[in-house]
Amino acid sequence: MADTAKKTADTAGKDLPAPARRRGNPLTFFTEVRRETSKVTWPSWRETWLTSMMVFIMVGITMVFFFGVDALLAYGERLLIGAAG
Repeated sequence: MADTAKKTADTAGKDLPAPARRRGNPLTFFTEVRRETSKVTWPSWRETWLTSMMVFIMVGITMVFFFGVDALLAYGERLLIGAAG
């Protein structure tokens, strides 16, 4: 009984034909690309501008944070080696 289960598991999928490779010319490719691109929902100019501003604000906040951490660690290092005066 286990042998029959093993045989069916071993042969499962072997009798299926391999999927056919579809070849197309460059014109067909670019036509399909254009069709898919037309399905994309593009953001408005306002959404793009607001998103860009939020990125710049977050970069500024991150920059200030890491500057503070770096300054604090540098001061701690100077205290540790006795160079702080």
